[in-house]
Amino acid sequence: MKKITRLSITAAILMAGTSQAALALEATDFADRLVETSKLMGLAFTYGSATAEGDTVTLSDFTISIPGEDDVDVPGDVIFTGVVETAEGGFSVERAAIDDVEYTDEDEGITLNFVDIAAEGLELPAVVSIDTMLEIGFNLYDRVSAGPLTVSDADGTELFAIDLMEMTVEDADADGGLTSAYQVTGIRADLSSIDEPEAQEIFEAFGLDQFNASMSGSGTWWPQTGEGTVEDVSFVVDELGSISMDFAVEGYTETLYTELMKLNLKMAEMAEADMEMDDDQMMAMSEAMLEPLADIKLVNGAVRYDDNSLFMKVLDFIGAEQGVDGETFKAGLQFMVPMALAEVENTAFKTMVTSAVNTFIADPQNFTISVEPEEPIAFSEFEGMEAEVEADPFVLVDLLNVQITANQ
Repeated sequence: MKKITRLSITAAILMAGTSQAALALEATDFADRLVETSKLMGLAFTYGSATAEGDTVTLSDFTISIPGEDDVDVPGDVIFTGVVETAEGGFSVERAAIDDVEYTDEDEGITLNFVDIAAEGLELPAVVSIDTMLEIGFNLYDRVSAGPLTVSDADGTELFAIDLMEMTVEDADADGGLTSAYQVTGIRADLSSIDEPEAQEIFEAFGLDQFNASMSGSGTWWPQTGEGTVEDVSFVVDELGSISMDFAVEGYTETLYTELMKLNLKMAEMAEADMEMDDDQMMAMSEAMLEPLADIKLVNGAVRYDDNSLFMKVLDFIGAEQGVDGETFKAGLQFMVPMALAEVENTAFKTMVTSAVNTFIADPQNFTISVEPEEPIAFSEFEGMEAEVEADPFVLVDLLNVQITANQ
């Protein structure tokens, strides 16, 4: 009986040891797969240890390397929860998070806090290769978010903050479109803390003691056709105004995407090898990344400004410096527009600009500059046009079919 008991205990110990070894091996497999996958994004990761407990994997001593930059040590551990190995041999992860960041600069007397930094819906492939780059790139995560971020002074008074930074990637549409989006909300700054008399004079004239803003945008890419759109990329300043941008391109093919990912992989391998890059090498790498983009074609685009009191505040401020009120200065500005365009020979363009600008000045709502060429234009076509444009700037106006409108 005692012999059986001793055998049972020995077996239990061996089984426990084997189980722990398997868990450790799975954690290492997961961590190594993460390292390999991240190289396609141009990042090189290293870690000191990987441990698993249930469906949670913890990586310690996690470091990010980027060529030409100092290594970044991630504070604390990186914790992955809901880790499951897929039937194909990949991994799915419900959530990954790092410790909150707190940093104090004693010399400057400020403290930075950055919390809730996480990624959700991660997927690591069974095989990392050039052939699976597209699938990896758009399945790597569903959502990455962080915030709030706050910067405060020695007394704990908030100087600057961002409530949320978020990026999302949606599942492919029925037509194959891949959509991603971002938003940065709750941007704010205490303008009264800026110790610059000239700046304070402007803030007072504009009635501002705090800056409040937000940013957002989205884009969709159809790999099969090479078409892409960027929609409503906007920067909004509360109670002042906003700027937004939209454009569409074609020629952004899977082949082009693959070439860019190859460059990312090369950068990650250089960082992993701890290779130093001087300014010339960094410039060469940047040019190598831009070169494939030259043949992308612009289909159309627009930049729009929506006013929410900023325009009249600017006129009031400039007018006050000249001894008049904003309305008086506005009347003079409307008179000046035709004079400023007097030397423009393109009559149709001059009429369009004069009408749009004066319409906006009279009732500042919105102002849009758009381009819609008859045929999509490759960015490479603009190379070598310097002399032609210098001789006649309106070559671009005609080529791009520039349209200027107001209050539409």
